[in-house]
Amino acid sequence: MAEYTLYIDESETFNSSGKKYFVMSGVIIRETNYTSIQSEMEALKRKVWNNAAGCENYILHEKDVSFANFPLNSSKLSAVASCYHIFTDTKKVQLLYNELSKLFKKSDLYTIGVCLDKSVLFARYGEKNLNNQLTIAIQLLIEHYCQFLIMNHAAGDICYEAMQPEQNTKIQQRLYELKALGSMYYSPKTIQDCIREIHFVKKSENMIGLQLADFVPNTLGRYVAGMKPKNKNFAKIVRKKLYDGCQDKTYRFGFKVLS
Repeated sequence: MAEYTLYIDESETFNSSGKKYFVMSGVIIRETNYTSIQSEMEALKRKVWNNAAGCENYILHEKDVSFANFPLNSSKLSAVASCYHIFTDTKKVQLLYNELSKLFKKSDLYTIGVCLDKSVLFARYGEKNLNNQLTIAIQLLIEHYCQFLIMNHAAGDICYEAMQPEQNTKIQQRLYELKALGSMYYSPKTIQDCIREIHFVKKSENMIGLQLADFVPNTLGRYVAGMKPKNKNFAKIVRKKLYDGCQDKTYRFGFKVLS
């Protein structure tokens, strides 16, 4: 049986009209392909940081790249690790995204995600009445991941970048509930057979899968919000890599917008 891991991150996006979007998304990687993708990512880091000693241990984080590149933050660079200071140079940012685009394009991986249009959901159901956004999003994402695993005759793990303990607990608890009670589409046994474990991994552990996943949520969020992408080619490739459920339906199985 094939084995995969879904690496997840999340972000919130606000457009100029004040609409709010919460995106939980990431990348699905087959375990037998992980080592080669890790090698590609390490080569990317060496190229971006000009073979600086130990650069393979630098941890890519989209938010810190954007912070360093924003002109008004030039006097606040102490807020990010010194290795990010190179991204004050827009050419370095372009190089990073160009290399990420190549890596995503050539690698055997899939992107997957869920977007909550918070402005619409709040107006429709009432902010106080809605379930926690993490709980809503992780259930939908798990259902889509199960469909992927079923279609690929596989089982899989989930890796999530560790957050505050109470947030980790919400996600862990929802997975336990789905395994015990099932979901709208899948029985408890199906989810038990598909999803093995969920792991909460600290950013400091330098997990390549999570660093790739880190660049997906904001990219998809900006697309839904009608905002200019950080890098047009990278955004296009992320969307092209969306899982389609083997039915040419990326809007259903790859990236579902809930509104």
